[in-house]
Amino acid sequence: MANTFPVTVHLYRTGPRASRDSCAYEYGIPSSSPSPPPSNALIFIGGLGDGPHGVPYVRSIAKKLEASKANWSVFEVRLSSAYSGFGFGSLMRDVEEISYFVAYLRNQLDKTKAVLLGHSTGCQDCLEYSKHWANVDHVDGFILQGPVSDRESTALLMDKAEMDESVAHAAKMIAEGREDEFMPPDLLPVEYSTNPITAYRWHSLAAVGGDDDYFSSDLPDDRLTATWGGLEKPVLIVPSADDEHVPEDLDVAKLVEKWKSFCKPGIASELSGLIPGANHRVDDDDAREWLADRVAGFLASLE
Repeated sequence: MANTFPVTVHLYRTGPRASRDSCAYEYGIPSSSPSPPPSNALIFIGGLGDGPHGVPYVRSIAKKLEASKANWSVFEVRLSSAYSGFGFGSLMRDVEEISYFVAYLRNQLDKTKAVLLGHSTGCQDCLEYSKHWANVDHVDGFILQGPVSDRESTALLMDKAEMDESVAHAAKMIAEGREDEFMPPDLLPVEYSTNPITAYRWHSLAAVGGDDDYFSSDLPDDRLTATWGGLEKPVLIVPSADDEHVPEDLDVAKLVEKWKSFCKPGIASELSGLIPGANHRVDDDDAREWLADRVAGFLASLE
């Protein structure tokens, strides 16, 4: 029974034309105490191939917040891009679905504040959300855990000639109006070849300047200004110190400082930093505790 944990399932609609309810999961069960539930919400968004309950550190954060009686509940939302769905998804569709859930939290559960916690590609969702500020339900902050470049991590799986051929093929399919057709598996890295992925999504992930290309180390200053300089709410940046999806010669700490330098004053949290001893998913117990402490501190700073 040690590996069981309770959640409360929330059903909500992702738009007036949605034919079925979507699900989100709140850690813990409703309290029988007469005291009101937490008035704020932390919303976890996973990366490629992730789905609800698949990243264990979220439970560590939920336990930390509950133990400290913080005024925050932890939610995981099941996006249509969860699990294998990422192959025919997009950041823009994720943002739309997240926005409907934020609206549900505010309008149905009376939550006062909402913060997005992205893991891996979920960090791209956070920055994409901020880019569409005029058209989404506003949130009060962002946490980026494990922000990595899918383009640079893909380069660890393929040689340059293979990657160039793969991206060029995707671009050709898009130009022919076939962006929603699946890429040939033999043009993908083995790690991706068993999952159907459209030409659009592959190009978005692997091409220079693709829609998912938020965290590459070679992005020009004008792109960084538009992205990081455009943030209007506080952001906590916590990459993993030993991330296996990051090139070994990349100085991630220096890159984080560069990102912070493009933010407006007061936007980038001083709690930002590399998670000691952490791999991409933060599997180490001490690293999870470090992360939970930083997240709790960041959330406290927003109240």
